Amino acid sequence: MLVTPDASSVGIFLNSDPRFADLVGQVRTLAIEAGVAAYLVGGPVRDHLLGVPVKDLDIAIVGSAPSLARRLADALGGRVTVHPRFRTATVWPANGSPAVDLVTARRETYARPGALPDVAPGTIADDLGRRDFTINAMAIPICGDDTDLVDPHGGSADLEAGIVRTLHRDSFVDDPTRMFRAVRYEQRFGFRIDDTTLADMQSALDAGAMATVTGPRIDNELGRLIGERKPLAGLRRATELGLLAAIHPAMPAMAHWDALDGWTSVPPGAQPADREWPASWDAALFWTMTHDQVASLAMKNPYRTRRCRYVDMLKEGMSMLSADGLLPSEVCAFLDYPRPEGQAVYALTVALAFAEPVAAERIRRYLTEWQDLQPHLRGSDLLDLGVPEGPAVGEALAALRKARLDGVTRTRQDEGSFVLRWVPPST
Repeated sequence: MLVTPDASSVGIFLNSDPRFADLVGQVRTLAIEAGVAAYLVGGPVRDHLLGVPVKDLDIAIVGSAPSLARRLADALGGRVTVHPRFRTATVWPANGSPAVDLVTARRETYARPGALPDVAPGTIADDLGRRDFTINAMAIPICGDDTDLVDPHGGSADLEAGIVRTLHRDSFVDDPTRMFRAVRYEQRFGFRIDDTTLADMQSALDAGAMATVTGPRIDNELGRLIGERKPLAGLRRATELGLLAAIHPAMPAMAHWDALDGWTSVPPGAQPADREWPASWDAALFWTMTHDQVASLAMKNPYRTRRCRYVDMLKEGMSMLSADGLLPSEVCAFLDYPRPEGQAVYALTVALAFAEPVAAERIRRYLTEWQDLQPHLRGSDLLDLGVPEGPAVGEALAALRKARLDGVTRTRQDEGSFVLRWVPPST
């Protein structure tokens, strides 16, 4: 149930999120000393009103955020990073408390569509007016007598109604990456993008807005979408709305999305983790594209060159893992390969298992049976059986694992007999 706006003062916020009490208290003290106004803004306010866990702190300062951030870092014994262009700073407390993002309340203008904004100091109203959606355009005063929710754009009403709405008609033209954020919030909270906002999104796409955004910024937003708790829903929605097609015409050919539903029970090593660009979803995005198509994206963003290599390797690996007569030990030899690319292969192939059922079954068995299968005998057992110390022990253990995977041995006795063939004849 939505927390009522009249219960959204900073005191209530702190009571519901004690981890942040000291941090906000420090900011309040420093802001009063500096004679500046400070507000909790954006995501923390939204999540607090929704009654979901607040993950971080965003604070707007009507004054100099970097100046107050440096003083906060000193008070906390932490460190600070300042971004002069945007007059923002991040403070990392020394005690491991969550980082605090401080922004100078500002106005923004865009020299051209898709460009990063030019900024100038402003009021809290200016700062809220530059934000992406109404549900992110609310503030709670940290200091001063007025503790009422600042909500000039109806964000709390949209939270209550479950609506994602932009603040103005050119929002997606100014910053096309907001389209991905709209999808994230819609899917994360079970909301819906309102009809006018959808129409504005379509107009921006038709006008080629996505082409104005640099590759790294698109990568960042896709990574955030994939990092959501339910990335598949967001990818489907982004496909439906034409966002992926706007990145590259080959990307919406995503008939394989449905196949990813069946892999929710795969062990954690193969599931998309909460980190940027998990390999399985990375491959899912590029699987239907040719090498040259992926390379065309790589020209916009050098980081994508690694993805060209992943996709090429994946297709080669999929062919190998589908070959007739492949032994379990051969599957493990391929999937155990220690390079980062090799470690990612099983996640990639699992995600795309719909394409090759034989490979999919082998990957499933690797994850659930073969990956951790080891011989019954240990190194000390091999020494007792007469295997010489040194590299021969490791070679014998590897041979024993291979034999057990392929069913050549099943028991300790089988392995003992197998090892005796490794023992050099006594002289």
